[in-house]
Amino acid sequence: MMESQQVLDHYENEIDIFKTYLEDLGYSPYTIKCYLSDVQSFLTFLFEKEEKLIPLDTVGSKNIQEYLRKTQKGKAKTTRNRRLMSLRTFFKSLVKAEELNFNPALEIDIAKTEKNPLPTYLNDEELRLLFQCIKHDQYHIRNKCILMLMSLAGLRVIEIYHLNTSDLIRDENEPGINVMGKGSKARYIPLPAPLFHLLMEYEHMYRPTPKPEHRNAFFVSKRGERLSRRRIQMISEEAFNRLKSLPDFHYLQSKKLSSHKLRHTFGTRLVREGVDLVTVQELMGHTNLSTTQIYTHVNNKQKQEAMRNQNVAKFFE
Repeated sequence: MMESQQVLDHYENEIDIFKTYLEDLGYSPYTIKCYLSDVQSFLTFLFEKEEKLIPLDTVGSKNIQEYLRKTQKGKAKTTRNRRLMSLRTFFKSLVKAEELNFNPALEIDIAKTEKNPLPTYLNDEELRLLFQCIKHDQYHIRNKCILMLMSLAGLRVIEIYHLNTSDLIRDENEPGINVMGKGSKARYIPLPAPLFHLLMEYEHMYRPTPKPEHRNAFFVSKRGERLSRRRIQMISEEAFNRLKSLPDFHYLQSKKLSSHKLRHTFGTRLVREGVDLVTVQELMGHTNLSTTQIYTHVNNKQKQEAMRNQNVAKFFE
């Protein structure tokens, strides 16, 4: 049985073309890693199915559909769509490089998903108590900084992972950070003074000495390395679990709470405080305003208040 690595070695040229294509288009390192993983998974699937290496110009939509179907079990439709998009982009890069004459993935439809589902978020009281649920150990200040950057400044996990000491704008009057977001799109985020001071406290008093190759990383592990994405996710998971265990917050057990929900919380709070959507879009680093519009959701209580406050008596005179 040929090893998976040998299969990938056989398609080394095609994979290299694909990787270069993604880099030239400005895809983030994380997206490139995900797309490459999907394509490598597909190529390995092809070999295991056919029990031989096959030329890519013989691959048809049937092969791709079978791969998507076999790998879909227990997965969300969004995962299927991402894998399909990876393969579409892969074959597109080969067509542009004149390695192939057609893109077989174009014949496959994107799976329908719920349009703009309402985001899960925490209200102010839940968020306040979440911060209190952060374990009071040697990492307390660091972990509080991380949760607050997500929920009070809207940073993604990957953005916290990439945050460097040089990204902080150390102006007491106008503190802020420069964030490198999706697609290598940079954005400036002004910081509330208390959050800026907390970040400074961590940096000056609790940040471990980094190894030379990680000296610019803002969040550093006890080993002196840039704090991993998984550890950042675990910090929020641990706090959420402690919040859910509080006597009055068992109802949160049914909510799928994760680090990304803190970013949803940030967007929702901005909209509910009357910040215009274009400003919210800029602060969150959304490419399209339609993405930002999911934060305009309202609950039944808001609807009831809006209807009660209408002065409609004059129409019934």
